[in-house]
Amino acid sequence: MKETEEGSALQVDFTKLDRVTGCVPVAIQDADTGEVLLVAYTDEEAMRRSFQERRLILYSSSRRALWEKGATSGCRFELVEAFVNCEQNSLLYRVRPWPQGSTHGICHTQNQGGAPRHSCYYRRINLDTLALTHVEP
Repeated sequence: MKETEEGSALQVDFTKLDRVTGCVPVAIQDADTGEVLLVAYTDEEAMRRSFQERRLILYSSSRRALWEKGATSGCRFELVEAFVNCEQNSLLYRVRPWPQGSTHGICHTQNQGGAPRHSCYYRRINLDTLALTHVEP
């Protein structure tokens, strides 16, 4: 078990953007529910491929390579719409599980049943103690 991914202590990585150059953050939102599923990064090549192929293709800051979400797990996503913010320094992608009608998670971590989690935001922060509580065990 990785403490960062499964533990109950808050350990925010405030240095992440120092290591990511040539990229912008992209919020990934469920096109049907509006739920924010993931915040990731994209570079120009990943963005263009996502737009051309209508699939969720991102830039992996840890592997320093393009990454199609779900290429390994099979949990792929169709790119439905894309938006840019006012300063053009972040993007919003609205996605749906692909193929149409499939249901699966987006997170690389798994729940207690061994399935990918539906969202990467599966722990709630206690605002008084800063302890984390799993909302999607």
